[in-house]
Order: sequence, then C-alpha cells, then structure tokens
Amino acid sequence: MILATVMQSAVTQAQQHAAAVAFQHQHPLFIIAVSTGISILVVSVVVVIRWLTSMSAWPFHPRGAFGFLIDEAVRLGVIFVPWVFLGVFFKYYIYEIHPELNNGTTWGAFAICAIAIRMLLRRLPAVRAMARHIDAARAQARAAKAEGLG
Repeated sequence: MILATVMQSAVTQAQQHAAAVAFQHQHPLFIIAVSTGISILVVSVVVVIRWLTSMSAWPFHPRGAFGFLIDEAVRLGVIFVPWVFLGVFFKYYIYEIHPELNNGTTWGAFAICAIAIRMLLRRLPAVRAMARHIDAARAQARAAKAEGLG
C-alpha cells in the first residue's frame, strides 16, 4: 500500500516535471519574459528600500534626495542591465536552440560568468563615482548624527 502511494507520487512528480519542461519548450519567450520581469521588480524594490533607508543622507548628497535615488538606481542598473540582457540571450539559447543544455552544470557556469561580469562592472569609473557620492553622503549623515548625540 505504501509502496503504491510512493510510486504514484513519483509518477505524478515525473509527469509534473515533464509538463513543466514541455511548457518551457513550447513557450520559451514567456518564461524569459516572466523571469526578466521578476528580476527587474526585485532590483527596483532593492533600490527603493536602499533609498528610503538612507533618508538621513539625502541632504548631504550633492543633488539631494532625487540625485541620491538616481545614483542608487544607476549604480545598480549599470551592473544589472547587462546582466539581464546576458540572461535573456542565454535563456533563449538554452530554451530554443539547445534544450539539451538545460541542466545544473550549464546554469552553474552561467551563474559564475554572471557574477564575474557583475564584479567587473562594479569597477567602472562612473559606477565608482556614484558609489563614492552615496557613501560620502551616508558618512556625513552618520557624523551629523554622532555630533547631535554627543
């Protein structure tokens, strides 16, 4: 009885997996659009949270609150946008051209490359300048808070 239940569960899981793979192959652009949309939403939420948690630093930023938001968005966007395009093209390549490469090893190699590209993009002079503006404003806000408490 238990063995039959386990076997039925395994068949059901195998059928679900087969259905998911079939859906990926039938609608690769939908899968790519959904995953890209989720990524953009997550990064947008991160930018807004980082911006709102830095309210005390807004007055110390050279361009104020809006400048702080722009620097935060561009700093993460410059890193994120090429990463998204790489992901879109890679997913299209995997789902449309070479579905046999849709395995953990391929996705692991992609993750390593994406992280390396992200690390390189963080070192761009414009991105570093924006990070310096943000960090300097936060440091000034901490110093002002410490002076007010002391």
